[in-house]
Amino acid sequence: MQAIVIATVDSPSIHVLLESINQYARDLPVYISGNSVELWGEVRGRLKNNRVIFRPNLSANFGDAYNAIVSYAFADGNYDSLIIANDDVVLAPDTIEKMQEDWKYVNREFKTGFLGARSDYILPAQNIRVAEEDDVFSALKWESELHIKMTDVIAPIFAAISKEAWDVAQFPSTNWYSDNIICHDLGKAGYFHFVSRGYVHHAGSQTVGNDFKKCHEEPREWIKTNRPDMYEVFYGNT
Repeated sequence: MQAIVIATVDSPSIHVLLESINQYARDLPVYISGNSVELWGEVRGRLKNNRVIFRPNLSANFGDAYNAIVSYAFADGNYDSLIIANDDVVLAPDTIEKMQEDWKYVNREFKTGFLGARSDYILPAQNIRVAEEDDVFSALKWESELHIKMTDVIAPIFAAISKEAWDVAQFPSTNWYSDNIICHDLGKAGYFHFVSRGYVHHAGSQTVGNDFKKCHEEPREWIKTNRPDMYEVFYGNT
């Protein structure tokens, strides 16, 4: 995992993310797409490494925003892999170390799509609040958190992906369900998704908001028109 890529609409939480990168991932280049000059000044002032790339965010949704900046980062740095990060997460001291170790491990045997961090506000498979069957709470965490596991869908709030996988599938032009669809497409192409031992705190829904009914309905017509194969998965026969 050779760089961190962030798309933002200037959520206040990004300043905390930047400081955690500065403290715990200083050696990784950082690519940010945002929509304010003030943010660029904040990035330059806060991040201490010497490779920070800022580009305007001209997109209206999560999928298009990340497609643009991730594709730019892969091309700019000729990276084999990178990390996609939401603007409202915070790294722990060992997040990068654990994810790098896990990335090397799963790629020994699998074509890996996403390797996603665990968190406290995320899909159940990645959620530290959700215990596995017969799980044991020990040393202030579930024992399952000490292990990598396979899953069908990764919420890429902080997730590694390879250039090879990115060339196979990218996000649809939606906010909600963009992660489900890209994971589905990669799965059909023979890639597997994993939950890492690495953890990030997630403030949660700082960009799209907490009106989940609205978030659910917004991509309906786009998915019906552009991905009818996935429409029934999210909306049934309605």
